Amino acid sequence: MDIEKVKELVKLIEGSGLVEIDFKEGSNRVRLRRDSKPATQAPAGITPQRAEPQQVQVQLEPEPTGTIISAPMVGVFYRKASATSAAFVEIGQFVARGDVLCIVEAMKMMNNVEATCSGVIEAIMVEDGQPVEYDQPLFNIV
Repeated sequence: MDIEKVKELVKLIEGSGLVEIDFKEGSNRVRLRRDSKPATQAPAGITPQRAEPQQVQVQLEPEPTGTIISAPMVGVFYRKASATSAAFVEIGQFVARGDVLCIVEAMKMMNNVEATCSGVIEAIMVEDGQPVEYDQPLFNIV
């Protein structure tokens, strides 16, 4: 991501009432958070000193290595086929292309999400039973 874009985002958060911006462009992601301490009011007759500018924290998250498997639709993420069965995959497990990784339930329909490549599950980015958005990252396969 271009440093000029990060500077523009910093100016945007400083010039507005926003407390946090989470921006994603391609595989890059930037999260900006402003320190939101309440301002104190000076007693009458005393001129307040110029307030120091609020600090803005810039947190660049590392790019994931490997292949990101994303949610194909909006729904609920399930790691197992039923409450009593084992999870489809675990971190560190090898998967082959086409293996079922999870289920996304949408409108009472259970939709299998399959691996688009072979590799090892490096990260599971969603908790079991959590709602997911379209194209939200679910797994990282390296």
